Amino acid sequence: MLEARRLQIFSAVAERGSFTAAAEALFMTHSAVSQQMALLERQLGVTLMIRGPRGIELTDSGRILAERSTGLLGTIANIEQEMADLKAQQSYVRLGAFPTAGADLIPRVVRTYQERYPDTKIVLRSAHASDMPANLRDGSIHLGLAWDYDFDPRSVPADIEWIHLADDPLCVLVPVDHPVAGESEVELRELAGESWVVRSHRPPYDEAFTTLCRLAGFEPDIGFATEDYLSAQGLVAAGVGISAAPRLALVALRPDVVAVDIAGPAPRRRIAAVRLLNASHPPAAQQMLDVLRAATTPEETP
Repeated sequence: MLEARRLQIFSAVAERGSFTAAAEALFMTHSAVSQQMALLERQLGVTLMIRGPRGIELTDSGRILAERSTGLLGTIANIEQEMADLKAQQSYVRLGAFPTAGADLIPRVVRTYQERYPDTKIVLRSAHASDMPANLRDGSIHLGLAWDYDFDPRSVPADIEWIHLADDPLCVLVPVDHPVAGESEVELRELAGESWVVRSHRPPYDEAFTTLCRLAGFEPDIGFATEDYLSAQGLVAAGVGISAAPRLALVALRPDVVAVDIAGPAPRRRIAAVRLLNASHPPAAQQMLDVLRAATTPEETP
């Protein structure tokens, strides 16, 4: 019978591409990882990987096992968490969310969930979308709240389900005395000569703003990069440059900064829930997904 620990080591090797990287991630020695992989191949009777000087390359059998084992390990991790919750006599839902969701969306979701399910404890974890597949597989979260851009869709692993919730349009941030501050909308290309303050992102979106401007027909003059949208507002107010931000990140808009809609089909940040595909999800996680869907559904105008 296959051992879960051996599959975990194999998954680490397959994901990281080498015994050395897997050993570092698992706090094991290189020789211990190599030995376990040799035992796994011997047990299954197939070659799973081809070893080379620069790492490993999965065979067809290895790719199939990698695909199957990620979902299986995630299910095992979730079972372990459920058993721990039962032992503690407490129902939990573990939600991972991108940082800017904490300004408005997460508080609304938490309040609604607690009103509906007061006996279930919510465990929140700040996490970037690129980290969520690993968080879901190891059971540290049941559900994740992630985003991507419509003009540059995110690549999603085969074992992860991406559930679209809402579109969050980008807008332009300008000082109150800027020529377009009184406009209801502005063409992005009209701002080609401006200096820009951009929010820095982790890959794959470290060049997202440049991509957006190139699609609009110009190369942006990026004068400053900052870590969050609040500091970007401060720099805009100080005249360092103008900026762009999604609407959900502008709950606390400074009085000396104006948000102007981008004309036409505005570029959008797409909000999604992520979870393990074809896995057993605890009832509390499905309840949280229902609350997220309700919180991100626009109210109909009478």
